[in-house]
Amino acid sequence: MRRVLLTAMVAVVVIPFTARAQSKPDFSSTWTRDAAKSDPATQGRGGGGGATQTIKQTATEIVVTIAGRGGPETQIYKLDGSETTNQSQSPEGPLVVKGTARWDGASLVIETSREIRGMTITSKEARTLDTTGKEMTIEAVIRSPQGEIKRKVVFVKS
Repeated sequence: MRRVLLTAMVAVVVIPFTARAQSKPDFSSTWTRDAAKSDPATQGRGGGGGATQTIKQTATEIVVTIAGRGGPETQIYKLDGSETTNQSQSPEGPLVVKGTARWDGASLVIETSREIRGMTITSKEARTLDTTGKEMTIEAVIRSPQGEIKRKVVFVKS
């Protein structure tokens, strides 16, 4: 009888913590870059997005709107890992951006690919939230024929 009671008590305490640890974070908010905690941009480039990002997340997709010099730009990704196609602006005009989003534990990994002047540029961003949910970190890797750029960008909830 004691064993059954002890097992039941352990289950009541452990199961809620396990379920909470396995849940996916919700990045929905408006985020502002914390320049002091972020790596500097490399020659005006370098992943992680603009100074402000607005994110809307549902169970099936994430919508990221970045406030840029040319106005807001919105990218939509399905959270099941399937490929999506978005458009981005560049000095040469609109670019087609193919991307996927998937969960890696509590990190949201977004990978994109685009063609610019005959060159393929790929990026991989891993987004995480701190334990308070008030700080988002993006670890970005951008690859092009010129090499690889790694950058960490930290945002705070506005």
